[in-house]
Amino acid sequence: MLMNPILLQQALPIQAYLEDLHARLAGIRDGDVASYIPELTRADPDWFGIALVTVDGHVYQVGDSHQKFTIQSISKAITYGLALEDRGVERVRAKVGVEPSGEAFNSISLEKDTGRPFNPMINAGAIATTGLIDGPGWDGKFRRIMQRFEKFVGHPVSMDEDVYRSERDTGHRNRAIAHLLRNANIIEEFPEEVVDLYFRQCSILVTARDLAVMGATLANNGVNPITSVIAQQGQYVDKMLSVMSTCGMYDYSGNWVYSVGMPAKSGVGGGIMAVLPGQFGLGVFSPPLDKKGNSFRGVRVCEELSRDFGLHLLKVVRATSASVVRVHYDGANVHSRRQRAAAERQTLGQHGQRIKVYELQGELMFASTDSLIRAITAAWDDTDYLILDFLRVVDVATASIQLLSGLLQRMVNAGKQLLLTGLDNKYFFRRAITRAAKGMDVESVFAFRATDAALEWCESRLLEIRLGDVARNFEGDVLRAQYLCQDFEPEQLARLQALCVPRRFDPAQEIFKSGDAATSLYFVTHGNVDLLVRTNNGRERRVVSVCAGMSFGEFALATGQTRSTAARAADAVACLELPFDAIDADLKPAMMTNLAKELARRLSAEARQLQILG
Repeated sequence: MLMNPILLQQALPIQAYLEDLHARLAGIRDGDVASYIPELTRADPDWFGIALVTVDGHVYQVGDSHQKFTIQSISKAITYGLALEDRGVERVRAKVGVEPSGEAFNSISLEKDTGRPFNPMINAGAIATTGLIDGPGWDGKFRRIMQRFEKFVGHPVSMDEDVYRSERDTGHRNRAIAHLLRNANIIEEFPEEVVDLYFRQCSILVTARDLAVMGATLANNGVNPITSVIAQQGQYVDKMLSVMSTCGMYDYSGNWVYSVGMPAKSGVGGGIMAVLPGQFGLGVFSPPLDKKGNSFRGVRVCEELSRDFGLHLLKVVRATSASVVRVHYDGANVHSRRQRAAAERQTLGQHGQRIKVYELQGELMFASTDSLIRAITAAWDDTDYLILDFLRVVDVATASIQLLSGLLQRMVNAGKQLLLTGLDNKYFFRRAITRAAKGMDVESVFAFRATDAALEWCESRLLEIRLGDVARNFEGDVLRAQYLCQDFEPEQLARLQALCVPRRFDPAQEIFKSGDAATSLYFVTHGNVDLLVRTNNGRERRVVSVCAGMSFGEFALATGQTRSTAARAADAVACLELPFDAIDADLKPAMMTNLAKELARRLSAEARQLQILG
């Protein structure tokens, strides 16, 4: 059963965070709408949209995320990438540098000796870059620019004719810059045509969602994560992100990379496009600008998102994996090492999907944790117990801790159980989750070191709900329930029971050791028994556990070999011990047949589990 898509979106931690962030910042009245281009003054200062798109194509959005506005200077980053493809790095570098200017976006920042603009993110550099675009005539060049934007956003785009004319009619400073560039032979064509093409590209209409998709495309090495179209050749993406990091926010770029730490580009239309490589793209739209020409609310959104989730680009990453989920399965297909009776196995087969297990690996970061939580939420209505195995996780980012604590809160509120295993030596993560849980009792979350023990607990809880109390006492009728005695007549059961010797063991008492001579088998009438092996590093590992109504030590009846495991009482145990040499000749063949059937069933189940677990 899949959760309703609208409810699914609302339930996700990032969506909830963005909605709260939008609500908190919507009331800000600082900044002014750009006025040096007259048509931009028509923007409503209350417009405010946020969108975030992950590299696997999931879209989060809030507010006026579909409100169209002109892209303005954000276009510079995309056109720069197109020029790199058309001309190559060296030819573009010969015309446009990559050094921060430390000056306003419309400053005339040119190298003294060469007349080359300092970087492609200021107007001078952007005009020079636009002049490098290939195409059959100026209309052909603009078509190529539009086509490039369409690949980035994933749909057709258009130009705002009114804004274009407003820029054309008032853009005398940009014309002056274009003539200076022509004088230095940076522009090799008629400057009026080049600057007109620049005005056109700045007048392309986009939305905050479009900006987020564009950012996600760069974060995904040039591949649009929604359409899978290659929008930008991957070999140039790092060049684009580099100049965005150092120059994308004009003379605020140094402060930006220090406090936010994500490559970004702003525009005087009120947009900001930010990129966290390998994870997501962010688009924000809010027309009022600060004194640097950047969206006032947009800067705040990026600052708070980066701070709250620890998203700074220069955060050191220890290791990562192609996917954070190594394997995932449910309790219907993979069972714990606790042997179960036939009725219990049938119940787990029917209802075990309500237990979900995710074995994680590598480093949990913002995007990978978001993807994990979306997968969990998609099966929310079919999940009562969730186990997250961190054994192979090498590090957990601050953002992941925030998202996982949000998941914990939701599960507690919904009456579901979350268990985190494999946390030996991950003390910081445990403390951080406890702090982020904001007063919730989280001890049960860390109750089990190993996933198998957690899975066994979930199975027992589920069986208790479905079948009643799973703790059974078979002291009066133990043999009838045994698979070894399947199809036995009452007289045969009576004879067999007469051959058994009652035995009792205290908790943690050893019943036999690995390597001991195997001379008998045991029918458990009360309690639980663990069968254990010792690994090469000296640690004990549970092979299987058996409970009342089951047997252990019986396989030696067929092999005649010594004990391959040790057996230890997990709690107070009562058994019936059956010596091998006491078994009647007419009973032994039937027991051997039943043993072979059980062995085949277990091997088949193990094979299915190995397929799932890889």
